Parts: sequence; structure tokens; C-alpha cells
Amino acid sequence: MNEYDGELPIRKPVFNTEPDRLPDPDLDPDPDLDPDLDPDRADRPEWTYPSLRRGPRTATHHDPHRRSQDGPRNEQREAYQERYARAAASDGHAVEIEPRTADGRLRTAVLVTGADGRRFGFEPQLSYATAQSVRRRNRIARQDGITAVWHTVDPKAPLIDRVPWARTDDLPAQAIREDRDLLVRGGVRTLRLLPCDRTDPRPCPVRGRGRCHRRHPYWEVLAPRIDDFVRRVAAGVYVPVALCTGSGGTLRLWVPEEDRRRFVAHGGQLADPDTRPLIPRQRGSSTGRRAEECVRGRTRRRGAGLPPLPPRDTGEPYGVPPTVSVPPPAGRVIPPVRVGHCSAGWTPCGAPGARLYPGGWYCDDHRP
Repeated sequence: MNEYDGELPIRKPVFNTEPDRLPDPDLDPDPDLDPDLDPDRADRPEWTYPSLRRGPRTATHHDPHRRSQDGPRNEQREAYQERYARAAASDGHAVEIEPRTADGRLRTAVLVTGADGRRFGFEPQLSYATAQSVRRRNRIARQDGITAVWHTVDPKAPLIDRVPWARTDDLPAQAIREDRDLLVRGGVRTLRLLPCDRTDPRPCPVRGRGRCHRRHPYWEVLAPRIDDFVRRVAAGVYVPVALCTGSGGTLRLWVPEEDRRRFVAHGGQLADPDTRPLIPRQRGSSTGRRAEECVRGRTRRRGAGLPPLPPRDTGEPYGVPPTVSVPPPAGRVIPPVRVGHCSAGWTPCGAPGARLYPGGWYCDDHRP
């Protein structure tokens, strides 16, 4: 949502060998400056990528963690922008395509002015982007009064749970433009209060064993259509929340506003949305926090025989830590059975002279 959105151009840039002038290969291609136009590339310098490895910063010619932006990704991005705009405009919201702020720091893919004048920036992040860059862009958008709505198609994307997000299937641009049911597979959840009794195979989250016969909250996956998701976000039906996990982490999701109010009313605690994940100290480095690129490089350098990294979006129901316990609703009070009196109906009939049947005592009017 700023001047760099993680998408790399197809053309590979090179170092400028003539410092007296600034070349523009797009307008004035020069074989002396662009090795792609010169068949002999042996003596031409290549573009290098800085990376952090155990503290010092080194330059390499190949970055395995970045993928070049190709044509289909650009078409998918344009298709998502068209679908965002069409869905928001159908509900009467004002829409702007790729507006840029006056200072030039922020560029939003689709800016929607929703209910009560609140602005939402829908950003399809289809290419790889580090969690650090996404959080920085999300902070810039929040400073400009825009609530960023991040959209990804990768269940292993680093932005998952770092910012409020939504995930759909990875489809071609033609399928995205069609009015088919494109469902949101992750990032949107709804609150359910499940009874803690023998119908639930899990132990009580408060006591850790047995059953307490009360009800506990669980956030289950909600899969709306992408068009409905855009309309409900713009209308304020879906709001971003941050939830604490039992291991000290933070989940950032979109939930219905009614579920958020009900969760807080029953004693639920929401996390600070500005909380940053703690990064342990790196050995052999003078910095107190480990750079996120180094963490990413370590997780990517896995042996060929090791299993792949699990997806960040698992789709499993999330149980809230034991801070909320809702009493069970008042059920039906069954009156005692009286011998010889009819027991039919929610309020027993009570007629005398009833006969005994396999289902209870019934009079002639209610006999089976």
C-alpha cells in the first residue's frame, strides 16, 4: 500500500556504469547499460541482494526467498481490484482505484469509504512479502486513517496473524472476474458457545479435566463470499480483532461486530492490536532483536529430507484461553410424574384417570 508492495518487475536491473547520468532503460534502452540487450554478459555486473546472516550484512546475486512478479500475478491483482470495486459500489459505497496520498507514502489498491465515513484499503498481497514490511505498511495506513484489509492466497504467507487478513483460493484472473462463489477460506471467524458436557470430547479448558457443565467460547471458521466480505467490512458488520493465544501469541482476525460485543460482555479479553511479536536475541550479534529476514532465511534452509513447513492458516477452531465461562441457559424444568394423572404436553395435562403407557401416563384425549 506504499511505493513498494513486494512485487518485483520482470526486468532485471543492473548497476549504473556511467555515474554522470541516470539511465532509464524503459524509455532509452542502452545495450551498454542493460545486459539483457547484449548477448555477451560475461563482463557485466549483476544486481545483488543484501541479506543478514548471523549479524553482518552480505550481498548475494541470488535471493531464493523472493519471486519475480510475472504477468499472471498482475492480471490476478487487477481482477481482484475490479471485484472489490464492483462489490463495494453495488452496496452504495464510494470507491477509488489505486489512490495515492499527498505525501506519496501510501498507495492503496482499492480505497472504499464505508459506513460513518470510515475508509478501508483492500490490498491483494499475491506476491511474497515479509511480515515486517506488511506491518510497516499497515502502520502507515492506520496513521492516514485507513483500515487495511489484507488479502492473500497462500496459507503459508508471513502476513497471516500479523495483520487482519483474509485468504481465498489461488484462481486465475478469468475465474476471479466471473461472478462465481469465491469463498474466503481463512481469516474470518464467528463465535460459538459450546456446552462443556459429555457431548464434547475435549476436557474442560478451565479445570483441564472432566466437565463443568457450563459453556465456553470457540472461534470457528466462517466462509463468506468475497463480495459479501467486502460489503460487510465496508458496512461495519465485520471488525478486526486481536485475540491472545494460550502460548502467548496473538491472532488477528475479522469477526462479526455482534460476536465481538458478546465475547467482551461475557468477560472475554482482547489483545492490543499494536502488540509486536518478541524476537529472541541472536547469538553472535550485537543487536538485541533478530532481524526478521534472518528468521525467514533459517526457516527456509531446511534439508531436502525434512518435511515442509506447516501452513500458518490451519482452519482449526480456536478455543479461547480459560478466561471466559458462560453459565448454561435455563432449561426446561420437568415436573414430577404423578401416578394416575396425565403427563402430556409442555405443561402437564394433569387429568385424573390416566392410564400407564410406555411413554408415561396419558388420559383418553392424549393417549398414543
